[in-house]
Amino acid sequence: MHQSAQHGALASIGRWTAIGLVAATLAACGGGGGNPGATGGTGSGGTGTGTGGTGTPVTTDPKITLAVMGGGGAAVSSLSGGQNASVRATVLTAAGKPAVGAIVQFTASDATLLNFTPESGSALTDASGVAVINVKPASVSSAGAVAITATSVVEGKTATASSNIAVGAAPLTVGTLSFSPAPAGTLPAFSTVPLRIPVTSGGQPASEATGLTMSSVCMGDGTATLVPGAFANGIQTATYTNNGCLRGTDRITVSIGNSIQFIDIPVGAANIGSIQFVGSSTAGSSIVLKGSGGQGRSESAQLTFKVVDQHGNGLAGVDVNFNATTNTGGLAVSPGRATTDAAGQVSTMVSSGTIPTPVRVTAEASRNGVTISGLSDALTISTGLPIQKFMSMSAEKYNIEGLSYDNELTGITVLLADQYGNPVSDNTAVNFVTEGGAVGTSAQGACVTKDGGCTVNLRSQAFRPLDGRVTVLAYVQGIENFVDENGDGQYTCRGYAGATPYRPLIDTCPAGNGEKFPDAASGQLGDMGDPFLDAKLNDGDYDANKGDLPFPYNRTAYSKAGDGKWGLNYIRTSLEIVFSGSDANLVRQVCTGNVCRDWTAADGDPSVILGVAGASCSAQELAVRLYDRNNNPLPEGTTVSTSDATEISTSVFLPDSVASTNAAGGTIHRVTVKPDTECARGSFMLRVATPKGKVTGFTFKSN
Repeated sequence: MHQSAQHGALASIGRWTAIGLVAATLAACGGGGGNPGATGGTGSGGTGTGTGGTGTPVTTDPKITLAVMGGGGAAVSSLSGGQNASVRATVLTAAGKPAVGAIVQFTASDATLLNFTPESGSALTDASGVAVINVKPASVSSAGAVAITATSVVEGKTATASSNIAVGAAPLTVGTLSFSPAPAGTLPAFSTVPLRIPVTSGGQPASEATGLTMSSVCMGDGTATLVPGAFANGIQTATYTNNGCLRGTDRITVSIGNSIQFIDIPVGAANIGSIQFVGSSTAGSSIVLKGSGGQGRSESAQLTFKVVDQHGNGLAGVDVNFNATTNTGGLAVSPGRATTDAAGQVSTMVSSGTIPTPVRVTAEASRNGVTISGLSDALTISTGLPIQKFMSMSAEKYNIEGLSYDNELTGITVLLADQYGNPVSDNTAVNFVTEGGAVGTSAQGACVTKDGGCTVNLRSQAFRPLDGRVTVLAYVQGIENFVDENGDGQYTCRGYAGATPYRPLIDTCPAGNGEKFPDAASGQLGDMGDPFLDAKLNDGDYDANKGDLPFPYNRTAYSKAGDGKWGLNYIRTSLEIVFSGSDANLVRQVCTGNVCRDWTAADGDPSVILGVAGASCSAQELAVRLYDRNNNPLPEGTTVSTSDATEISTSVFLPDSVASTNAAGGTIHRVTVKPDTECARGSFMLRVATPKGKVTGFTFKSN
């Protein structure tokens, strides 16, 4: 051996000999004896002084080692944003073996910074003595330092270990947006497509997408929706629906914090499903001839349509063309083209011409190569003005018990129609005047029509005419009767020399050039003078000597004659209401068939009914006329009956009550008087009772 090598080997042997000597010396003193590796790691445990000699006995404890690892399995010392980590605790028994099935409790020094999964923060060790729990920041904005501590009780002894980590508020980031699957070309209306939105935190898939917002241009228009779906593995899903956007291309914007992404998608407009007629601005379905407006009547009407898609949603921005089914008499539709509003509605105006006609308006629109049309309801072009021959007036009761009692009511109804026999326009005002009692309401002595008619009440009170007969006059602005010689439904002026064609009710037709007034034989009024209250006999002829009262119209003095020119006038009608008395008067009648006359002294005693008693007795008819003190009928509803009959019987009166009538002279009632089996003389009471309870009796007897 080389000298230098030999020297080195000896030196080495010398060093190991010295170590062995020291060890032997320590053993002799009772030291050493422990496991040199037992003092390593971060857990707690004993360091004993050996077991031999006279030293203290060795004690040992269980031990925990703790590690915080990221998604890739590498140790991490910080978490941020939506990152997750796993906390791995290895638990060894005092003997250094894996502690199996031990409970490990994990805690954070600041619970507001971290969340454990499971929330209990506890886990059991496996066969390798390892317990694992997940941890993540409490929110994407959580920030600070925190200690994670693992504690476990093994074989009655507690072991703990801790690890410090930093929690940072790492921002979430939106990745590139994509459709999955992407639409092939333009997305049709009412079609959907899934949207994929990646969200990361610190470069890793985020565990949540708090604060994510989604919008689009068409969503702002109300023609698209974006509905969020599930979030998993850092991917937020959403469903985009095109509800018929008109922009051609929609831009979707997704953002979270300061991170923002865009994606465009071509979209198609919705097809037109139908064009619906919404309604007309007129209260009814008619407008009046050109030049006949006013007094609540219109010469034009606004028609509204609605353009909807296949789902019934209004379509905005659709151009619609309008056409009338007829342009007779210069009828016009304007505008002829308009665009739907945000609700899909569009309107046009129909203006009447000079000739009566029904008309409808068509609305037509096109989209995506398909043309759809809609049709309005029928609109009637007519005068709408009442004409004299179609004015009617009636009463609910013609004889009320108002001669002695106030506040007895009867309804007065007026019905009106235009020259075509159609009910006049709603809200046509009808005025009333009366020579007795009170007519109308406290608001007005008038009514306005609905479906061509209206009703007011006549109330009994002073003034009461001495004869108990009250005339009520109704009048309204309308047109005079005329003979429609050419059958065109309107008044025609022949040879009119005006600059424009003759317009009824606007232009004046020279006398002799127009169509004729009806003659007296027709039963219609012709050229009309001023209205008047036909106070006596209600015969339709003005006669001051009979008490008729003038009601001046547009003149300083009453004029019975007309002006010879057709046009507007106060058309009118009147009727009589009887304020009937309550005291019944009776006169026996002598009747032959249906013709009756009053009983006279020559006919004998009116209270005795011959032939009911005595030899050859038989049933006899008794007829009576009932009336009040003014020779007017008793009140409507007055009953007629018999009572207190002895040795005699009667049938029911025909009629057994007073009907509604204003006929002078009262009413006739008949009853059959029947003898008893012995033909003995008898008697009975004829009993008359008014609605207010006034009873009058008349006694009759057999011979």
